[in-house]
Amino acid sequence: MSTAKKFSSKMDEKVLEELREFAQQENRDISSLLTEAVKDLLNKKRIKPVFQAVSDEAFDEFDEALEDLAK
Repeated sequence: MSTAKKFSSKMDEKVLEELREFAQQENRDISSLLTEAVKDLLNKKRIKPVFQAVSDEAFDEFDEALEDLAK
């Protein structure tokens, strides 16, 4: 398990207020919500290039079959 490290950042005032309200509703702390959100963002951004590469490879490999299916 990794160790949490404290850091400082800025956020739009209204967004921060919504985050605080959401954390309270979910009975969670802001830190856990931010960690989850950042992990989701990183996973989302990392998947795209991998998915694109695999998609390109599949389209190259099955180009003729896909063209036949599209008819």
